[in-house]
Amino acid sequence: MKMMKKYLFILLSILSFTSCIKDEGNYDYITLKEVKIGGLENSYRFILQKTQTITPEITTEINPGDLSYCWRVGGDTLSVNKEFTYTFTKVLTSSNLLTFEVIDKLTNVRYVKRMDLAVVSPFETGWLILGNVQGKAQLDFQSYEDEKKYFTDIYKQVNGESFSGTAKIVKQLNYQDASTGAYMDRVSVICKGGKSVELDGSSFLKRKYYEDEFKGVSLSIDAISSEHYSIDNSLFIISKGSIYEKTPGSMGTPDDAYYQYPLSGDSQGYKVAANYAKGYSNGDFYLCLDELNHRYVDFQRSSLSTKISSLTVDKNSSAVIDPDHVDGISVWMGQAYNGNALSIVKTDAGKYVLHVLSCIWDGSWTLLAKYDIPDGAITEKSCFAPHKVNPYLMIATGNKLMALNLEALSSGAAAINDVHTYEAPITAMHYAYNANKGVNELGLAIQESATSSALLLINPSLTAMGEILKKYGNMEGTITSLWRKIM
Repeated sequence: MKMMKKYLFILLSILSFTSCIKDEGNYDYITLKEVKIGGLENSYRFILQKTQTITPEITTEINPGDLSYCWRVGGDTLSVNKEFTYTFTKVLTSSNLLTFEVIDKLTNVRYVKRMDLAVVSPFETGWLILGNVQGKAQLDFQSYEDEKKYFTDIYKQVNGESFSGTAKIVKQLNYQDASTGAYMDRVSVICKGGKSVELDGSSFLKRKYYEDEFKGVSLSIDAISSEHYSIDNSLFIISKGSIYEKTPGSMGTPDDAYYQYPLSGDSQGYKVAANYAKGYSNGDFYLCLDELNHRYVDFQRSSLSTKISSLTVDKNSSAVIDPDHVDGISVWMGQAYNGNALSIVKTDAGKYVLHVLSCIWDGSWTLLAKYDIPDGAITEKSCFAPHKVNPYLMIATGNKLMALNLEALSSGAAAINDVHTYEAPITAMHYAYNANKGVNELGLAIQESATSSALLLINPSLTAMGEILKKYGNMEGTITSLWRKIM
């Protein structure tokens, strides 16, 4: 009992002591004033090397003198002014956020607006236009960025030198950098009688001459193609009848790529034409016409091994062909919308013939159809572009654009349909299609006069009968190759 009284006395003493301590806390809370940030979009697209301005609208009761501002990307402060005026000097290749902060200097409270940011090159998307001006190759670019500016002789503007030789082919190679994960691109410009060049896709700066990569090996490029794969990116070059493959190294970039040298053939050897087509199944097999032995050969991209194609004739087809004695030389090869390979040859008798072939997983090819193209429908200057969503092969001969129905070859001459006759001869054609990017464009180059050309973008729907959607005119020289640049 005495012990309990002792505990009660101690407890009462503690309570008595704490009740005498004054409460010195400040309970005069400050009501934060509201700041509304307006006048800003949720995303912005800046053009490389071009000064652009963003002007926010600030609504608040706070004295303007008590506010400060900050524009930043990640941890990098770009500006401390209310109005954002800035010139980006490098492309941002991955997703970024542009952050705008309004700061109350009295309370250090920050009001924030975050926006998606892209910094792109003026050469990001648009049309690559390669032609000859006064006998020399020239690369122009019709940009789709910003003001849709047209760049004349852009290679010389950027690099301070002109191409050597005459224009042949321009193409784009897309790739993913293995270290950063960024999607990037290069541009290949192939010239005859001169060096062929690889350009950086964002700046058009010359990265290298293809010939220099062969370390003294004499190279005369006949054909080049760039293809995008789920596994890697590969670049094929055909030189003097042999195939070379440029295979990316561990970093997945063109800069660490190495070349595998000519494919080994069988005891007969081979000399492939400058055209080839991709197999449908997985893109690993390619078909070429061996003009030395008049037969088809194919090679596998991943192993770069060559074999004589096990070409058979479809018994259900009316096609008649001897797989070991293909009559003719290669004129063009491509891939139909459904993955079948298309091969046009010119026979010794001067006739043009279309072969339609299919490929299965093991690289075996089957000839599905043989079509004798009507006289006059094709000449040495004809251009070809497989339609991307319909079973047609687009053919341009002279002023006329035609469509060959690949599912009605048995109807003979009636399989070719006239689409439209334009005001001038068609010199180049490219059909660009990318469902993920929303791209579906068919471009034609026409020769308006002896010294000038034009780019026509036409409606790719066959029912539109070649309707011109956009015309870019007054281009110098003769256009030999087009490519729609997509990123």
